[in-house]
Amino acid sequence: MRVFPRPSCRVRTAAVALATFAFAGCATQSASAAESCGPPVTYSIFEHNAYGSDWSKAGNLIAFNRVGGDGFYHIYTVRPDGSDLQQIGLGSPAFPTRTVGSPAWTPSGAYLAFVAEKTGSIPGFLKGATFAATPGWGGYSDLWVATANGSRVWQLTNVPVGNNYGVVLPAFSPNGRLLEWTQKAQGPHGGVDWTLEIAQFNISATGAPYLTNIRTVAPGGSAYPNEFIETGGFSADSTQLLFTSDYQNHLFVENQIYKLNLQTGSIARLTTGGKYNEHPRFTPNGQIIWMTDEDQPLLHMGGDDWWIMNADGSNPQKLTEFNTPSSPNYLGKTVYATVVDTDSWGASGSYFFGDVEFNLVTSQSDILRVSLTCR
Repeated sequence: MRVFPRPSCRVRTAAVALATFAFAGCATQSASAAESCGPPVTYSIFEHNAYGSDWSKAGNLIAFNRVGGDGFYHIYTVRPDGSDLQQIGLGSPAFPTRTVGSPAWTPSGAYLAFVAEKTGSIPGFLKGATFAATPGWGGYSDLWVATANGSRVWQLTNVPVGNNYGVVLPAFSPNGRLLEWTQKAQGPHGGVDWTLEIAQFNISATGAPYLTNIRTVAPGGSAYPNEFIETGGFSADSTQLLFTSDYQNHLFVENQIYKLNLQTGSIARLTTGGKYNEHPRFTPNGQIIWMTDEDQPLLHMGGDDWWIMNADGSNPQKLTEFNTPSSPNYLGKTVYATVVDTDSWGASGSYFFGDVEFNLVTSQSDILRVSLTCR
């Protein structure tokens, strides 16, 4: 979720590397029918000092991360009506004990992927590691999966120790067969390399998750080091994947939105211009919602709003006015509208749960329930 420099698995964006993700004949989820809904919007605070929201319709639970009294982030679940707040993994001896976050449900609601700070007797580990592992930043972090209540848990990656190594923003495909995440690692040129990792997600006969056929997407390759790439979301039929990157313009403050075809390996750029773009996700009706400072005057300093565009990048439309003083949406301070997971929309497409951030250093955030105007 953050704006931090990237892993150094190498380039494999050709169709040959990605063809294994084209599951011919597999059942997929189609996009929900939705009304024609858009601005103006209204909103209310659903969870204060929280972010990372993902709604499991199967379990009727919204998962999110929040700092606890011990100074570590923990994952909580709550009903969409705000009831039954629970901490995931509480009392489970196998559950990671330091900062955890960025929860992502499987379509069945039976498992939850998340990112967890490394544990163990590492020299100086208490000095800054937890801050660097803030969910969305990824330092000192690995990818894990747990059962819905956190009673059973499995570590899926084991990156080297350090702020320049970690995992960010896991997400499942709607058919449940793929798991994607962003990974960062120390680059050969002294910076951080970022790659998009896509794996087949499997469950053993004993109920243990495991990954196979892991593939790396790093479209810029080694020609220009330290390029940024970050996960977006899958299309309803699980054949396309959105992501954010600066691999073409080599300028982080002008990140663009791209769409990767998992069957052919082709990449289409969906945004243009010299503004910052991040966190693309498909909506239930097949559009794309993302955050951008498109109409802000200075480099990302005026905040970001949610915009919506068609799946081919056409007809971009501003959805919120959080940073416009004359708007009823104005919150009285700079707002960075961040992630709206595809799962987190209501069935009618008339409302969603989404994260807004107020401080890029402390990650102070709220989860909003946003209602659109439907025609």
